[in-house]
Amino acid sequence: MSLYTTDQFAREAIDILLKRNAARQANLGTESEPEERELASVTLREDLKVISVIDPEFWGVIQE
Repeated sequence: MSLYTTDQFAREAIDILLKRNAARQANLGTESEPEERELASVTLREDLKVISVIDPEFWGVIQE
């Protein structure tokens, strides 16, 4: 069973990372510079790596 569903610390850590990414993506607009989009993409990949360490099973689910 995924730590996301059984461990409150893991859930909170993952939620923080996902909320941070949601805010980052929401702030990108049609006039965003390519550098801004690349930074958001790089940061997302870094956050996903952290999620994969916290809960590999949950990471597998969100990768689908």
